[in-house]
Amino acid sequence: MRIRLLTIVIWGGICLVGCIPSSSTVPLVYNNIFSKDTIVTLEKLPMYPAQFNPRCILFNNERILVRTSTLDNAVYSVFSYPKMKHLSYFGEQSEFIVPLEQFNDEFYLVHNDSLYFYKWVEGDSLKLFSTSFFNNIMGQQMLGVAKLNDNLYAYSDNCFDKGMNEFFMINLSRKQKEPKGIYPDTHVNFSSISDFKSAYAHEIIAKPDGSRLLVFYYRTRRCRIYNQNGVLFRDILLNYEPCQTIIDTDIKRRFLHIRDAYVTNNMIYLLCPDTKEVNSPSSLLVANWDGEFKAIYHLGQTISYFFIDELLNCFYGVDSNDPYHFYKLKLSKN
Repeated sequence: MRIRLLTIVIWGGICLVGCIPSSSTVPLVYNNIFSKDTIVTLEKLPMYPAQFNPRCILFNNERILVRTSTLDNAVYSVFSYPKMKHLSYFGEQSEFIVPLEQFNDEFYLVHNDSLYFYKWVEGDSLKLFSTSFFNNIMGQQMLGVAKLNDNLYAYSDNCFDKGMNEFFMINLSRKQKEPKGIYPDTHVNFSSISDFKSAYAHEIIAKPDGSRLLVFYYRTRRCRIYNQNGVLFRDILLNYEPCQTIIDTDIKRRFLHIRDAYVTNNMIYLLCPDTKEVNSPSSLLVANWDGEFKAIYHLGQTISYFFIDELLNCFYGVDSNDPYHFYKLKLSKN
């Protein structure tokens, strides 16, 4: 997955224009009961050499890619999978100033007006192989760009954007950017629009086949499912405690509800802290693309980022405060 929490930090920028969102025609569904609710124990796997401050974990082509901090300033560390043997370091901060995104088996990143694509090369590193341009479609910096196909992209609204739309869809061939969705609350009780957008920071992820989009909010356990045209399909609030169904206007009383997410063509996986504490143990929530939450696994361990190997039905995660271990869990098939 990507470095999602970096997005939250940037949301504190200056916002100039806002409006009150209208009501959605899709009913909000509350959910706090799971057919499978279980406490599990994670298996620890050695991470050698130690990767200090691992900040994301991506899975591709029998390799694991960890964004890390190293003595030689390399940005990414590569491990074999499933043996977890270290293969290489690569990347400079100047090139990977924003994190890599993943779409199926390819990696890309967006910086300024350019879309960069990367491929694996000998030596177990990624090299730039093509560049495309958004032709100033967006007009400002985009954060967390999700790819639906070679022509369609989506990105979350942020403090660089005017208005109160939840996200935007970009059509490259038409050179169009179209606003989609509305926020689940109004900014009128907040000190500023930038404070409101910071409180309601959210992320957008595309289903690998491009037919759906998942939007989730960091500071409330709210998630929404849209079709490929940006039409709202499901609106869900996981309101088990602790939970703020409406995010507090006082920044000191806000806390993280969803830390990370991972999707496959079959399922949605959310990583949620169990308490309000910064280093809270985490739980893994599992849902289908109809928004039906099937299971919650109480992991008993702080996990910062993760991926799912659907073929082996396994969870793998990292804790940003633990440079010495990967964490593994064999998931139930039911």
